[in-house]
Amino acid sequence: MRTFSETKHLPFSAHDLYEIVVDVDRYDEFLPWCVASRVRKRRDDGTLIADLSIGYGSLREKFTSHVTADPDTLTVATSQHSGPFRHMQSNWSLEADEQGGTRVTFEIEFEFRSILLENLIGAVFEAAARKMISAFEERAAELA
Repeated sequence: MRTFSETKHLPFSAHDLYEIVVDVDRYDEFLPWCVASRVRKRRDDGTLIADLSIGYGSLREKFTSHVTADPDTLTVATSQHSGPFRHMQSNWSLEADEQGGTRVTFEIEFEFRSILLENLIGAVFEAAARKMISAFEERAAELA
């Protein structure tokens, strides 16, 4: 299983960053290797069912995630609902600081069901995960 974790201080408000993280419909506009994103269902409790397609070159994989967002704690947890992973879980934690910025923590762990797929796209997915906070930082700068 591959894991990745990064914590970084960003000069944006925690609320603004949270809104970008939960705006799954727009992920394909700025996330590396995300070629399509769509919220399929929004539940009354704030959870989402979302479809994401990742791709690199001619490789494409689609997966459906269950997203639990908590605006009170500024956390977002995602787990695979269906798709190519044996296991996929990610967590965002946003913590406002006194200077008006935010301490952002992103963690992900994943394992593909297929060894072939792991060999073909596992490294690409890991590289995308490593660029995740930077992609959200760039998006926040664009929207500021």
